Amino acid sequence: MTKTIKWLAPALIVLAAGGLYWKSQHHAEPASRPQSEKAARIHYETYENGRFPFSLPFPKGLLIPGDGSDNGDGMTFTSPDQQTVMTASGINNATESTLQDEYRSALKEQSESGAPRQVTFKAIKKNWYVVSGTEGDKIFYQKTYLVDDQFMTFRIRYPASQRAQWDPIVAHVSGKFIVTPGSIQ
Repeated sequence: MTKTIKWLAPALIVLAAGGLYWKSQHHAEPASRPQSEKAARIHYETYENGRFPFSLPFPKGLLIPGDGSDNGDGMTFTSPDQQTVMTASGINNATESTLQDEYRSALKEQSESGAPRQVTFKAIKKNWYVVSGTEGDKIFYQKTYLVDDQFMTFRIRYPASQRAQWDPIVAHVSGKFIVTPGSIQ
């Protein structure tokens, strides 16, 4: 019986420690909900560009639409604290650039603030690319489509300190950024 007790006590300690570790890694608090759930709780409105064939959602109240550009090519949205700025715009491909040309240019782009720019994510597909990273204390994200010889781009910059709030929003907006070829003449 003494041999059984000597073996049982360490085994129970290991099991208890493992259970506590598992619980600490799998405890679901509201802050650890999937990003899509967080983004879904926000009320979105849709911005539809009148000149270029694209639309995207924006979080009502968190981003306020500006007056738009004079020629109708896009819109700037700004947060009430002026710390987050999102733009959605289109441009005709007058220089006949390829998507790869624009992608390479976006990778080399300098930050607006002069802060060092570090690309932490990049992807290119058949008709779009994404470039994202940091510029000092800001996070930037850009998604650009090339469709019907037109570039349509969504960009956002927000404080890294607000990442928990904005990352799920950016994922939602990017996923719902829709280009409808041939819908506007």
